[in-house]
Amino acid sequence: MGKPELNICINTLSFSQLKSKEAAGFEQAVMKCVEMGIKNIELNETDAKNKEHVLQLFNDVKNYGGRIVALTLGLNLLGGDVRSDEKYFNKVKNWIKVCSENECRVLRLKATPENSEAYSDKDFKLLYRNLLNILSSVEKNNVKVSIDTGETAYSNMNRLIEMIEDIGSEMIGMTLDTRIVNRLEDHKMLERVAPLVNHVTVKEDILKNPGRNILEKTLKALKTTAYTGYFSLEVSGARSIDDVSNYVNKLREILSL
Repeated sequence: MGKPELNICINTLSFSQLKSKEAAGFEQAVMKCVEMGIKNIELNETDAKNKEHVLQLFNDVKNYGGRIVALTLGLNLLGGDVRSDEKYFNKVKNWIKVCSENECRVLRLKATPENSEAYSDKDFKLLYRNLLNILSSVEKNNVKVSIDTGETAYSNMNRLIEMIEDIGSEMIGMTLDTRIVNRLEDHKMLERVAPLVNHVTVKEDILKNPGRNILEKTLKALKTTAYTGYFSLEVSGARSIDDVSNYVNKLREILSL
């Protein structure tokens, strides 16, 4: 099997240092990035003022020749039971529709317990139920949901894997944070996780040694699954658009090896 198609996008969290710069607000930073050839953007809803601002950014990025390929919501899949809370469920469905209408194929949803502690049996059951409730909507709209559990579910990764496998839809997958790849490998879990990954996050420290070795391990595991999702770069130390561009070039160099 050949190399997977390696797509890079830049997370708007990377512009946090640029927002306060004179004449370099959030929108200007995003558009400048697109102008410089970094055309794939992951938009964090929390970086926008409101839903109307999100819709405006979809249009603005498109007009500049770029594309918002992933949207990360502030909504938490464990923040409400979509079966009993119709308002919450409708919010999720509306965002799925927004993604579909704007050709954004990945909706990244946080799924962390409200107390920020490790997953309990109740949390797993709630997440499973809520994912089943949005399944028909994501399949109808052809939008992939990427579950971002953070580290809270990693202590019981077997159960998380079994849950996603049981749902059995290519539209439901998980976000892989490359910083935990070594831990997954130590527990012989990386190969099991790889087929379920539909979004990968890369922090700036992973672009340096020994972090590069972690990224190479990730690539090796994803290569067996013909991964075609995005490697989303999240850098907190970028102080200029040139810094962002340099980080993207480093990631591109590593992925091309």
